[in-house]
Amino acid sequence: MRVERSLSAVAAVLLILSVQGASAQSASPVSLQRDGAITMAGRALKCGSVRNVLDNRLPNLGIASPGVLVMNPRLLTRQPQTVRLFVFYHECGHHHVGGNELKADCWAVGEGVREGWLDRKGLTQVCASFNDAPPTPTHPSGRARCGNLERCFASATQRHQRTAAATAATGKPSSPKLTSGPTLVRPGVVPEPDAPAFQAPPAP
Repeated sequence: MRVERSLSAVAAVLLILSVQGASAQSASPVSLQRDGAITMAGRALKCGSVRNVLDNRLPNLGIASPGVLVMNPRLLTRQPQTVRLFVFYHECGHHHVGGNELKADCWAVGEGVREGWLDRKGLTQVCASFNDAPPTPTHPSGRARCGNLERCFASATQRHQRTAAATAATGKPSSPKLTSGPTLVRPGVVPEPDAPAFQAPPAP
C-alpha cells in the first residue's frame, strides 16, 4: 500500500514537471517568423519594409538603424507585454519620425492607443521601465520621457475618441494619409546601464 502511494506520488510529480516543461518550451514570447515578422505579446509585428533582427547579445532592449530594427529577446522577456510592444513601436517610430527620442515615444504611444494595446496601466509600466534614468547624450531623462508620454497619451486618446465618434456618425473610418516618407536621422537605443556600444549585424 505504501509502495503504491509512493509510486502515485512520484507519478504525480513527474506529470507536473512534464506539463511545466512543455509549457516552458511552448512559450515563445519573442520570436522571428519566416516572413520576417517578430512575434511577441500575441502579435506579429513588422515595421514597413524594415528588416527585423533578434540578437541576444544586444546590450539594449532594442535599437533602430537605417533599414534594420534589432530586438533582444532575452532582455524583453523580463518586461511586461506592454513594455515589449512599446519598445518595438518606439524603435519603429525612429523609422517614421527620425532620431528624436521623444517623438519616437509619442509615435509609439499613438500607435498603442490606436491599436488598443496601450492603456493607462500599460503607460505606467512603460514609464517604470525607464527606471528614472538620468539624461544621456542620446536620451532625455526618464522623468522627461514620462512627462512626454503623459502628454502624448492624452492627445492620442482625444484623437482616438474623435475618430471613433466620426466613424460612428458616418459609418466610414477616417484616417490621415502619409504624403511623404520620413528619414531616420540617427539610431535610437533603449539603453541598459554600463552597456557597450553595439554594431547592427550586416544583412545576409
